[in-house]
Amino acid sequence: MRTWALAVALILLAGACGPSDADLDARIESTVATALAERAPSGLSAVYQQVWPAVFYIEPEDGQHGTGWLLEPGVIVTAAHVVSGSDGVTVRQAAGPAFAATVAGRDERRDVALLRYDIAGTQLAAGAAPLILGDADIHDIATELLALGYSGSGVKGSGEVGSPKANAGILSQITNFGAQSYGRNLEMDAPIDPGDSGGPVLNTAGEVVGMVRAAARRTPGGVQVVGTFYAVHADEIRAALEEIRSRGSPGPRQ
Repeated sequence: MRTWALAVALILLAGACGPSDADLDARIESTVATALAERAPSGLSAVYQQVWPAVFYIEPEDGQHGTGWLLEPGVIVTAAHVVSGSDGVTVRQAAGPAFAATVAGRDERRDVALLRYDIAGTQLAAGAAPLILGDADIHDIATELLALGYSGSGVKGSGEVGSPKANAGILSQITNFGAQSYGRNLEMDAPIDPGDSGGPVLNTAGEVVGMVRAAARRTPGGVQVVGTFYAVHADEIRAALEEIRSRGSPGPRQ
């Protein structure tokens, strides 16, 4: 209301000075544009509004669930442990019909899996656009991150699941678990829970820099840990896609 009141005040003030109709129109357009800009989401909120339709509820055959995200038309990425032991899954959308997908390949070591679905026979929700893989290094430590996932979510009677939860935090560190383990992971304080596994972790530019993997419960020495969570680094996701492609499964190059 204050913004529109300002617009009226500008018009009345201008009227006293006798401006042209063109001047009045220009001032009105400028004021309205400013009002709209003030109402637009910014920062992580803007990222969330941009990407949430491309984040999915992944329901394997065992009845458990996780999260996945759209890499390219026909291809969804999730965590390998979400689809462990399953050849097919049901993919549920926030606002759209559920559809079937097959497990096209897994990289168990990095905890990355690819799902395929029929493009022609699948109706994705409006706004579901492929997410872009980005990068994160030591220069990004202490910058903001946004992890999306379906922890605690239930399936509605319509088969939809609503929009994913947004979990905000910062990049605390980049940890390397070694070539024989999970490789490079993002260490973050964005809180994650069961059901979030496989969800994208995004930077403020809206790029996927990681994928939700696990929460740390204790240190190797047995000390309880609170507030430390891990995500597969984007570079490990790329490497996993490459290995899966080399085994004959589809996967785009990013």
